[in-house]
Amino acid sequence: MIELTIHILNYRTPDLTLACLGTLAAERRNYPHFDVILIDNASGDDSVTVLNSALDREGWRDWVRFLPLERNLGFAGGNNYAMRLILEREDGPPFQLLLNSDTLVHADCLRTSIEWMKDHPRTGAFSCMLRNADGSVQNVCRHFPRPDRETLRALGLPYLLPRLFAWADPDDPGWDRETARGRAVDWIGGAFMLVRSDAIRQAGLMDERFFFYGEDCEWCHRLWRHDWEVRFDAVPSITHLGGASSDASRLLDQRRQRLIWRARFQVQRACYGRWAEYWVRFVYVLAFATRLAWLRLSGQQRTPKYQGVRSNLQVLTHSLAAEPS
Repeated sequence: MIELTIHILNYRTPDLTLACLGTLAAERRNYPHFDVILIDNASGDDSVTVLNSALDREGWRDWVRFLPLERNLGFAGGNNYAMRLILEREDGPPFQLLLNSDTLVHADCLRTSIEWMKDHPRTGAFSCMLRNADGSVQNVCRHFPRPDRETLRALGLPYLLPRLFAWADPDDPGWDRETARGRAVDWIGGAFMLVRSDAIRQAGLMDERFFFYGEDCEWCHRLWRHDWEVRFDAVPSITHLGGASSDASRLLDQRRQRLIWRARFQVQRACYGRWAEYWVRFVYVLAFATRLAWLRLSGQQRTPKYQGVRSNLQVLTHSLAAEPS
């Protein structure tokens, strides 16, 4: 019986995707109750050929459904495409997992995560422990970026005066990820996001106005608004290599910068309203302009810090529109 469908988006990462699928193939020995929908998000390289050949060679066709898209739908759009296929089925599985292509699933992760969800029926979305390639902890749990937090963040106060303003640090410091068991958190990243199908039906799919970045934050915010909990547990774990689909060889740095800032302001509008979007953008422009003036007056025009501040200010004072491909 299939009780979990895993959604994996490939965008010009066929080798990483195959490594991920290899760890899932190993998992099937202990937990065979899942299948995979593998989406190629219009990579435009040799991904489709490489993946098709490997699926035949490894004999994975019986549990992996491969769907190449003709257009890059972004993270939200690509995952929604796969999730709709499940939601349209009367016999669809009760759980769906968004899993990045640049992840390696550790032994018994899937079984443990599904058992946790079964034991906690009000949990709408769940994340396990994510580790970097060197085994260190990767932060997957963060505070919601409320306008008050973003205002203080733009001014740098959580980092200059952490004892007073740690509550405004979006990385949600102050607790040990290694020992956390079932902790409620504001939002979790989309690299490993186990979601209950009933929660998706009630709260809706991911917001496709987000092309890349921010969609996971807004989705968790919406799940909480519909009385579904978002939780983290450190026992099941994966390795997340991180940023593979958006590294410099796949996504131009300037476009990536625009996408990050645009997503930050989209989250403000979607979660807190248009006024929040305008206010937060104004505060960041003011903060960067002030820093740039100080760096110029102190003779630091040739430093990397000056160039970074200048680049961000240029992005924020121009259109943040970016092509969807």
